[in-house]
Amino acid sequence: MKRPHIIIITVIVTVLVVSVVGMLTWRKINASRRAAVVRVEAARRGELIEFVSAPGEIEPKTKVEISAKVMARIVELPYEEGDTVTCGKPDANPPVSASVLVRLDAKDLESQLLSAKAGYLAQEAQNEVDKSRIAGQKASLTGLDASVKQAERDLMRQKGLLESQDISQATFDQTQLKLDDLRAQYEAAKHTLRAAELNLIVLKHHLEAADAKIKQAEETLGYTIITSPIDGVVTRLNAEVGELVITGTMNNPGTVIMEVADLSQMLVVAQVDETDVGKLKVGQKATVHVDAFADHEFTGVVDSIALAHTMSWTQTKYFRTEILLESVDQKLHSGLTAHVDIETRKHTAVLKIPTQAVLGRKVDTLPLEIRENSPHVDTAKAYATVVYCLVDGRAVVTPIKIGQSDLTHTIILAPITEEDKIVVGPYKVLENIKHNQRIRDEREVESKKKKKNADKTG
Repeated sequence: MKRPHIIIITVIVTVLVVSVVGMLTWRKINASRRAAVVRVEAARRGELIEFVSAPGEIEPKTKVEISAKVMARIVELPYEEGDTVTCGKPDANPPVSASVLVRLDAKDLESQLLSAKAGYLAQEAQNEVDKSRIAGQKASLTGLDASVKQAERDLMRQKGLLESQDISQATFDQTQLKLDDLRAQYEAAKHTLRAAELNLIVLKHHLEAADAKIKQAEETLGYTIITSPIDGVVTRLNAEVGELVITGTMNNPGTVIMEVADLSQMLVVAQVDETDVGKLKVGQKATVHVDAFADHEFTGVVDSIALAHTMSWTQTKYFRTEILLESVDQKLHSGLTAHVDIETRKHTAVLKIPTQAVLGRKVDTLPLEIRENSPHVDTAKAYATVVYCLVDGRAVVTPIKIGQSDLTHTIILAPITEEDKIVVGPYKVLENIKHNQRIRDEREVESKKKKKNADKTG
């Protein structure tokens, strides 16, 4: 009894296993025979624009850091962040004064100016004294000159009298000594006058130096009132009233009190990779997307391209490229993150297809006849560039030659034509699609569904 039961159970289990395996195999075969639904597009002619993409930040085109030229304490900061300021319009009617951004303590500098003025007055008085002294010396020299000439005339007269023996030799010698003494006095007075005149020239330069010191003190005192150099907005305020500001040196940049920026002209400062910078030119158009305004697209033009690279924190080289934004109708803030696409080249009337349809396939997986006969397959390389075409319900692998790409499309140079139906999606199907695989155009499938539903309702 037991043996027949075992045989029966074994037969039943075997039948069940065979049935399950058969069912699974049938499902697998049926699935493989089912055509994949794909999205198909024809290659079409049109315009293709090449782009260089780069990250960037929003910055004002013009911004000025306000710092002090003298060391002093802040006594007044009339404006806060966000306030509008002006550089003034002196030619306007009525004139508009420049906004005073900072007032510094001026007491010490006012004292220095008073000291400089006092020094100038003292020097000026000394000059006047020396001028009077020189005038007296000139008068004395004139008198000595007259005395010398008179003594010379007396000596000539006495010489004749000596020859006629009307005077003694002693009298003549006395007159000669007097003349020699007067001549010596004259020469000494002349040298003294010359020295005084030279000294007056020196004093004149001292007076000019004293005057320059006054002007310097006045200019330095003027530095205690800092006005806005541009029309703009206070975008950053770094100091407070009572704080001591210092001037910059070679090793110390000094105190930056505030920043004023002209927000009417904004830039995107882009970090363009060194491999792309050679494609850029000033004046090229750019499209800008700002993270803070995701639903808005900005436009601009390349305004400047750095000649030297900058090293990022990741130790990669980039070139600072400024894009001047056009028609900014949003209030963009400095420092906002942005992304730019710069148009570097435009192709017209080119044959193009969606880039997603362009695939790479290993050369040794291509059918032998295609591998050997296609001029667009380089057997020396590991991969070939291909697309799949819909031909009689099958996916036919087609090696191609491609050109440039933009953000969405790629130029096809050969051998695709506008009549070819290219498989462009879905991406999951493209990942695994095989040559000669059965496929169906999703538009035809959808059309049949609609017709079938219409027949049912009809």
